[in-house]
Amino acid sequence: MSEAADPGEVEYDEDTGRWRFKPRGLHITWSSDKGYWTMPEKGTDDPAELLKVCWLEIEGSTPEHLSKGKRYALRFKISMTKDRFGWQEAPAFMMAKVGKKGIAKWARINLADLQEDHEMEVPLGMLQFEVPENAQDTTLYFGFYEVWSGGWKGGLRIHEAVVEKIPH
Repeated sequence: MSEAADPGEVEYDEDTGRWRFKPRGLHITWSSDKGYWTMPEKGTDDPAELLKVCWLEIEGSTPEHLSKGKRYALRFKISMTKDRFGWQEAPAFMMAKVGKKGIAKWARINLADLQEDHEMEVPLGMLQFEVPENAQDTTLYFGFYEVWSGGWKGGLRIHEAVVEKIPH
């Protein structure tokens, strides 16, 4: 059904406080089924390509805890193939929450208007959040979803997800 996220496909830059998740560093539902996804080779910067699904669910979490009281931003770098379909019916959504029991912050992403073969970072302005000073669990849990329309969709490429500290 789905391959587990590979921790070897997640990079951290200590100088900038930036996490980079390659496609294999994310948990992508149905990614092990070649009829639904084309996954890149391990260790490459190639994107994952959605062939067709009716349940888009891509999730990740930071392997290390985030710093309390600091602001962060989440973004996905995506593109669309010329054969894209099914994105007119419903928008996709991105979610970020600090801690498993944290409050989710959502951003709506309209994928219907994206140009083909043009890499773009979504959401515009990034999904920003703050780690509460009193947080017990400071792991970031995040996702990219379209699970509500029930319609088939395809042609989405996931290049990477990035979580980075916002300088004060």
